Amino acid sequence: MRVLIDNEFFKYSNLIEGILPKKSFQKFFFVGSEITKSEIKSADAILCRSVTKLNQELLKDSRISVIASATSGRDHISDDLINSKNYQTFFSSGANAWSVVHYVMAVIETLIAEELFSTQKSVGIIGYGNIGKRLGKTLSAFNISWHANDPFLEDKNLVDLETIFNCDLITIHTPFTSEGEHPTYQLINKNNIQSFTNKIIINTSRGGIVDEKTLLQSESILYISDVWENEPKVNQLVLKHAYISTPHIAGHSLDGKKSSLIEACKFIRTAKLLDKIEHSYAAIEASKIITFDTFLNNLHAYDFPLGMFTSEFPINEISNEFKQACGKNFLSLRSSHPQRRDFINFNFNDFLNRDENVDKFLSNLTRLSG
Repeated sequence: MRVLIDNEFFKYSNLIEGILPKKSFQKFFFVGSEITKSEIKSADAILCRSVTKLNQELLKDSRISVIASATSGRDHISDDLINSKNYQTFFSSGANAWSVVHYVMAVIETLIAEELFSTQKSVGIIGYGNIGKRLGKTLSAFNISWHANDPFLEDKNLVDLETIFNCDLITIHTPFTSEGEHPTYQLINKNNIQSFTNKIIINTSRGGIVDEKTLLQSESILYISDVWENEPKVNQLVLKHAYISTPHIAGHSLDGKKSSLIEACKFIRTAKLLDKIEHSYAAIEASKIITFDTFLNNLHAYDFPLGMFTSEFPINEISNEFKQACGKNFLSLRSSHPQRRDFINFNFNDFLNRDENVDKFLSNLTRLSG
């Protein structure tokens, strides 16, 4: 099987080789946003990212029958490909969910440190899928109250959008859709945004879910965004207007990228009917991220262990660099994003049996991965 692979994954060649060995797979790398018909023509499968736009016209004269995307978003693959019986398509949904949760918690930690949010305030989650569910559990572990909305799920604990909009902080975790019964295109728009007085909005889903032009007219919204309309060409006015601006890297932790890539490779392997392969991740000692004394002191002072998320993910530094370059470094910042680890893989064993409050708090964290 001849597999076309986005060259951004070249750095993980050993990992890919472990799942797609040479004896069964010929591998060729391509530039993600510059794929050509000549490259596609002789391939049987493609391993891509969201920067590669695929449709029937592009694949018309190729042998490609397997499309694996190492991303959860689907808007870069046309519906006619996804719905066609001629193609097996895969998206790494949920593989980087903990990475996005880490991003949201790093934002919350930053806002707490700057006295713009507290653990006594409420969070509204729009979208209760892989990310939304994990985020809800994490917020509960930190004793932060939350509500969630998802019109596609039947769950007695879910609430309507009005209840979400009444929360102090609103975080968006939905796919981008412009059609259907519940489209998310400009879900936050001129009809509701005017009522968002002194609200915080976090968008890690897709640009276009929040109406950026209307957002610019509101001074009472604290906007944090990782996604933008017309990426990588970011609207500089929106970039500067946002309190925290990052170049679509919420899911780009080392764990998130590897998980997404592994799942996509496993799908290609399965398409060739080879045996399955399993991967596990080594935990990282929490003391390498934050000392016990800092953890304890901040837990007592803020009801939140400041430093737990931002020490591994300095979100303000990334935002400042992005803003200073007026968004022109979008792609370079994405590709050079540091090898950060997800908090779910922190090992807190050396923090145990030293303080009763810490032990109680860590017991809640331990349940998250269960």
